[in-house]
Amino acid sequence: MKVKAICPASCGELLQGVIGEGEKLISYPINIYSTVTIEERKDPMRDQRTKKAIEAMYKTIDYFGLDKSVGDTLSLQVESDIPIEKGMASSTADIAATVRATAKLIGKTLRVDEMAKICTQIEPTDSTIFDILTLFDHLKGIRIKSFDWSPNLDVLVLESPKSLNTQLFRKKDHKFLRNMNQSKVEKAYEIFELAYEKKDFSLLGKAATISALANQNILYKEKLEELIDLSLKLGCFGVNVAHSGTVFGIIFEKSKVDGKELVNQLKESEIYLHDYKHYFTKMVQGGVRIITKD
Repeated sequence: MKVKAICPASCGELLQGVIGEGEKLISYPINIYSTVTIEERKDPMRDQRTKKAIEAMYKTIDYFGLDKSVGDTLSLQVESDIPIEKGMASSTADIAATVRATAKLIGKTLRVDEMAKICTQIEPTDSTIFDILTLFDHLKGIRIKSFDWSPNLDVLVLESPKSLNTQLFRKKDHKFLRNMNQSKVEKAYEIFELAYEKKDFSLLGKAATISALANQNILYKEKLEELIDLSLKLGCFGVNVAHSGTVFGIIFEKSKVDGKELVNQLKESEIYLHDYKHYFTKMVQGGVRIITKD
């Protein structure tokens, strides 16, 4: 028997920081995916690069009270187009797709909130595991509030050549700075809620931009302020960042902003980050999907 599942990447977060009693985030999924295939085999294939996925497989088996030996006969393969250590939810996609595929293979039903709990046992998890935009406690695996909204927007990704290991970054104590930023992040969240109520993309971009700027004292992004100014002048909705990664996302709508012209204008300016990769993606529906079962 074989099961294949996919989970999307995220271009950083729309917002992240202390809201209320603790740290939370809202990630947004884009059309880049990780695909996990789990198969029953007598000679299971394992790749050391799938260490987190393998851990997720065994944790899922344990969650349902099954013996560890069930996993010893399973082959696991991860194929991903998501850049690693950039803040694009590559590990979340690998782990969540593995959890879903494992549950399906062993004939179990798994709700997304249960999946969130399993994922966060391994590492902080992005809210791309939910079908719709969700305010999520990414440390405890608790869904705070979901928003029935999947904006069909375009994103110009600026991918830094630099990598950042999220787990190592999280070991640094940023509590003082996160608390200092709380009022700004909560303001961003208020604007996001208003954006949701009005289905207003400009407010969505504003919320993301406020959160990105607030995070500068925790993980500084070169040229962020200049990128924001130019993007807004060209008609984009705003700029978001990976709050514990290195990517930028310029949020816009192709019907209002020509993507090629956007890139040209950025290149002609003195603020374009020439050692960065750039490519276009789209916001898509989130969640983990089973795509084959046999």
